[in-house]
Amino acid sequence: MAAATATRSSVSPSPYREGVELRIRKHVPPTPFGAGYGPCPRRKVGVGPDATDVDRVAFAMDNPPLETEPAATEEHTFTITGSKTLRRFHVDGGGAHVVTGYFDRDKGVVCLAKIYDGVYYPLENQDSGWDSMTLADADYAIEAWAYETMQPVQGVGAKLVPEYYGTWTFTVADRPNRRRWVRMLLLQLVPGETVLAKILKATKNNSVQLSLLPDQDTRLRVLKDTFEAAISIWWEAEVLHGDLSPRNVMVRPDGSVVLIDFNQAVVYPFHYRSHPKHNKDARPLPHSPIERHWPFAPGTGTFADPGNQGNQWASWVPQSWLQNPELAAEWLLKTWGSPAPGKYAPLSDYFFNHPAHAERSRKLQAALEKLGREPAKK
Repeated sequence: MAAATATRSSVSPSPYREGVELRIRKHVPPTPFGAGYGPCPRRKVGVGPDATDVDRVAFAMDNPPLETEPAATEEHTFTITGSKTLRRFHVDGGGAHVVTGYFDRDKGVVCLAKIYDGVYYPLENQDSGWDSMTLADADYAIEAWAYETMQPVQGVGAKLVPEYYGTWTFTVADRPNRRRWVRMLLLQLVPGETVLAKILKATKNNSVQLSLLPDQDTRLRVLKDTFEAAISIWWEAEVLHGDLSPRNVMVRPDGSVVLIDFNQAVVYPFHYRSHPKHNKDARPLPHSPIERHWPFAPGTGTFADPGNQGNQWASWVPQSWLQNPELAAEWLLKTWGSPAPGKYAPLSDYFFNHPAHAERSRKLQAALEKLGREPAKK
């Protein structure tokens, strides 16, 4: 989502505290909407830029979450044991709460919940004009259907993304004699920590201490596995993550990676564009990470991936890449120049013939020529 207005207004203390037991029911999420999906099904409320004293809870009650079909009648419980993130609109822009807890009072089944409570979203998005409840519905719809789509795909569900335990709804009583509905999805609690957490642990006095980070080989292996996981999810499950930032990459204790946070994903079965593998002239294999991420280096653009994520990884990659972006491109070629047969499609003519290559060093051009680029005319 685009940047949103962070507006101070009236809200009670968070109901999502340790020890709180939520009574939850199975729920069917709405179809994704906005951007490349269908039109927004909610009416535009038009809160306005001067609404600084809005009672957010009252606003949520007056503008409840979208209904699809009635929630299941059978109730379960989710007991909150701790928080991962409790978002605040006046501190970090707001968004979904992420908490840990156990299901049906079974302390052996601890999982993670994402709670899409519009009370804790920005009151209004400056670009779209969507209010907080619409923003929460949009996040819930996209992320829920992303997990619904990925979970049954062998090699993706419960491996490259957390195991998915479905979508739920519950009521909150934060006003006397009044209850309001809130949506939630449950996921496997993945052991480990995000790449961003590792960077923050190595940060002293606002500066990343490289000696406190994992060694360079480990960092590059995590980056390699991240790129390959994203491509596998995109190709096999037809879900494009859309936000490969360090905060969205979990590293398990064994070093394997898991991608999280799919609220900005392109879930192709619901999107106006069909997945590229269904195009008439589609190749039978996905593009190589070389082509999808060229030339991955902080501070540079990329013709293959307009949503360049390079700057967000600046503390994780070798610092030599910051001074010489060609080294990042060399790493891409070294890592995936000879992939396992049947894993990625050969580099395309579009890639080989792109005029940007003419600006690269002779060493890099020679490496590209070894892979199939026509030698430059003298």
